[in-house]
This record gives sequence, C-alpha cells and structure tokens, in this order.
Amino acid sequence: MVKDTRKYAIEIDGILYYLSRNKLEQIVELNDIEGDKWFISDMQEAITRTMTIEAPVRYAEVMVRKKLQESGEFAEPVSIITHWKKKKGRNTTDIFFTALPTRLFYRYSEQIKEHEDSVILFPLFSSLYYVLKHMRPRNPGAIVFQHSRFADVIIGTKKRIYYANRCVAFDTSDEQISTLWSTVKAEIKTIESENRIKIEKVCFLNWIDSGVEPEWDEDMESKFYSFEEEAISFNEKEYHLSFLPALKMLSGVKGISPRTEKTLYYTQKWAPYLNALFLFASLLLLGGFFWYNQKVDLLQKDLVALEGKKVSIQMRATQKIPHIDYKETFSFVKDLASYQRAPSYKEVVNDISAALSSDMKVDILKMDYSRNGMMIEILGKVKAPFGMAYKGYQIFIKTLTKKGYIVKESRFNTEISNSEFFITFTKRI
Repeated sequence: MVKDTRKYAIEIDGILYYLSRNKLEQIVELNDIEGDKWFISDMQEAITRTMTIEAPVRYAEVMVRKKLQESGEFAEPVSIITHWKKKKGRNTTDIFFTALPTRLFYRYSEQIKEHEDSVILFPLFSSLYYVLKHMRPRNPGAIVFQHSRFADVIIGTKKRIYYANRCVAFDTSDEQISTLWSTVKAEIKTIESENRIKIEKVCFLNWIDSGVEPEWDEDMESKFYSFEEEAISFNEKEYHLSFLPALKMLSGVKGISPRTEKTLYYTQKWAPYLNALFLFASLLLLGGFFWYNQKVDLLQKDLVALEGKKVSIQMRATQKIPHIDYKETFSFVKDLASYQRAPSYKEVVNDISAALSSDMKVDILKMDYSRNGMMIEILGKVKAPFGMAYKGYQIFIKTLTKKGYIVKESRFNTEISNSEFFITFTKRI
C-alpha cells in the first residue's frame, strides 16, 4: 500500500492540528507547517446548509446571501462557498453551500496568499461530500462526522444533496452525546419522510474526541457502518480514526484556493518527474550530438553545394517578402483601449446608487462588459404608492440617461403599495 506523503492542516472546533503520515500534533498557526499542504477547516463561524431558492442558477448565491442576512443569521457581509447547485424548476434552484462572514473568508484568503508555500483550502463539508460521492449509493446515503459536542451530517447521492447541517449538544457528557445522536437519528428520519426517500447507508466518521458509537434502532442497524479506520499517534497515544482516510479522497483541483495556488502546488509536485524527463531528453540530445559529430567529414564535403544553395535561397527570399497580417494585433490593441475607457464596477454602482430614490431597492444587479460597451440589468422593488413609486422610477431613468446610459428595456409592474421594476441599460465605451 502506498503511503500518503501529503501534509495536512486540520482546523476543527477552533483547534489547529498538523497531520503527517501517521502522526498528529496540535499547532498554533499555519506557518508552523513547512512545505506544501492541504488545509481542511470547519471555518469556525461558518454554517453549511441546503436551500431551495426562487431564482435562476446564476443568481442563487446572491439570493442565499440576501436570505441569510434578512433572517438575521448574519449581521455583517457574508460570503457563499458553493459545493453543489442544480436547477430544480423554471425559476427555482437547489443549492448546497457553506456561508461565513466575509471578513473571515478574507482572513483565510490572506493566510493562503501570505504563506511561503502552496496551501490548498477545503471547507470541512467538502471532505464529507467527497466521502458521499465515493460511496456511490444507488439510494441516498448519509455521512455523520461526530467530534467533540458536534455532529456534521450530510444526506444525498453523488448527484443530489438533500440535507446538510451541524447538530450541537450542550457539552461532551455521555448524556448530552446520547441526546446528540438522538437528534441525528431524528433528522435522518425526518429527511426520509419529507423527501419520500429511503437512506441506504449511514457512514460514521470519528475524531480523537468523538464519543462512543450510538445504539441504533433495529430498522437502522443494517444501514449503519463505520468507515475504515487508520491508526495515528497523538500526544503519545494511539487512536484509530476514520476521518483521516476520508481526506485521501479529496482532489486538490476541487479546493477553493486561487487557481495560481493550485497550479504552483501541482507544478512543484511533478517537478522531480519533469526533471527526470528533461535529464533523459538531455542525454538523448548529447548522444545525438556525438553521432552527428561523426558525420562532420561528410557534411564538409557537401559544404560547397550547400553554400551554392544558400545563395540561391537568399536571392529568392529578397524577391518574395512574405505578407504579415497585423489584424489580430490591431484588434488586441483596440480591445485594450476599449477596456481602459470602460467605467469600473465601482463607478457604475455609484451612478445607480445616486439615482435611486429612498423607496427603491435593488435585488439583483448584473453587469456584462463587451468590446464596444456594457450591458446592465437591474431588478428591484419600490415600497410606495403607485404615484410616488412611478415618479421616482422616472427620475431614476432620467438621471442615468443624463450620465450616458441608454435604456434598452424597461418594465414597471405595480400593486397597491409595492411595485417591481426591471431595466436593461447599455453604455457605449
């Protein structure tokens, strides 16, 4: 069996661990680990959910962000990490995501950028999702990762996620852990009932602080099993953990680190093989050099003939000057000039914000740039009587028109005290 030589940083319940081969140790910060590494984190203040959104697939994250803030789950800007999403109806989308405060998301991003070596970041539920996909159940299955006073649950198939959430107990006492497992079993049965499905398998993953496996009802015993375990050493004690083999199923390509970070990681990983390939090629070239060196005498005999041919070729080359087409170069320069003249996102957002009346609210804003201009789509609402709402809408259009925006499409639908508008603007560059 080939040993896993990757280095892992694992952040769970506010504690950071370093895993290398079969040794686990607690560390203070990411910089304590030298070399390239994979970083698996529950992202502290993050929540993971599934949600059905009344919006097209491309606007799903925008609407999820709006719902979370309106419900009060986040009182600050929030970032959405999408694990899976799928169109459900004409204007409905199912999405499985992890949400966390934007300041925290930026902190993780800065950690990766500032780190001297390559870091591939994975949200915790990404690893659980890949375990589920690895199981390839014909019918829906469940993954339960129990650690400390938490149990992270994901239910679905390799093509669809029905449920994802974290169940929480008050403390780690035996009584509370037993209550935690009761909650997990109740959630599984609820999802089966609500979605009219039958869960085929429940896979249990454990950690160094996991409690004892629960006692299952007779109708669930046949479907419950523990994932394969791996022996590791932590604080001079041996533990048998099933969460670690699950990490080996991850693919670095699926991490949420920037693309440059992934490219650098795999470049360094394959560097020894590339060096060997270059060495082999160099040896071939060296052998070819010696072989051709033996042919020098023959080449010298042909030198006079070759010189004659050279003169003939030079004469023909001076007579026929090849035509070089610079259209693509000029087109590229023209594109650069167009993009330089184009207004920035910030400038467009400021123009729109300045034109909005106090009763108008933008739900969706989409901007697309092209060579000759830009297209702007705005969907929003006006909470005011029709007269005031429509007047404010007209002022909004007039204000933006004066700033060079051209109305391509305008729709204004109203009810008693609530109106909805949709406008498409263009602006030439």
